[in-house]
Amino acid sequence: MTTEAGVAPQKKQHLIDEMMGDFALYQHPNLLKKEYLPFIDVSTANIDGLKKYMSIFSNTRYAWQKTLKYEHYFENFYPPIEKVEKIEALNHHIHAYLQDMTILRNKIGVLLGEMKNDLKRIAPNKDNINAFFKAGVEKTNEVFAGVSKLRDEHHHRGMRFVDGDLLKAENAHGFLEMLSNPILDSMLNQEYKPEIVERYTKEKEESFEVAKKRWIETARKNNEQTTGYLESTLKVIRPSLYQFLNIRSIQEAIAISEGQSTN
Repeated sequence: MTTEAGVAPQKKQHLIDEMMGDFALYQHPNLLKKEYLPFIDVSTANIDGLKKYMSIFSNTRYAWQKTLKYEHYFENFYPPIEKVEKIEALNHHIHAYLQDMTILRNKIGVLLGEMKNDLKRIAPNKDNINAFFKAGVEKTNEVFAGVSKLRDEHHHRGMRFVDGDLLKAENAHGFLEMLSNPILDSMLNQEYKPEIVERYTKEKEESFEVAKKRWIETARKNNEQTTGYLESTLKVIRPSLYQFLNIRSIQEAIAISEGQSTN
């Protein structure tokens, strides 16, 4: 999609990027244009808190951005088949994806936990803070429930995660490898062998494609959900966090000031 001038419209900035921009500019105000410097008061900002949350947000953002790439991995990242069988590559992607989604869930949990502890120091009603962040943790677990169920139960039982269609593809591949063994091949009915090879080759390919398509779609849906959840969570906690850090949104401050100057 492009504008009339042929320039693609600017992508909406995610709130985590806007907030990290505020954290960075309060720590390094000289990065701002000189005409914008009067809009922020660095002298009263909680600099230690800014450094702390810049690190937490950076870790969370990295974990989130990493999970967003898996839709592309599932669709395109397969090495030459003579080096790594594509079934094995997809299996690797799945396991890495489940682990990275769990890491993202934990990073969001760390953010909520640190905020709860910090806000309890300044809040008059600590019970309200506990209840709010307890609900936040429960909502996070709900959002990631599907991934957690797939990964955690197999992880704790010492079993690897198994995708049914991928398992069918693996079994078909193993059977075809067995047929290619020279010793076994010497005992086979060579007239009947091509029919069997064709059948299992088809089963291998079709089962792989079904599994691949499902994980591409799973990653796409999860990307939308986690991106939206992270945005909505930050929108709710932002006012309290900014109060703790004693800062304001620089973009909003500039917009308000510029709006007033035009009136």
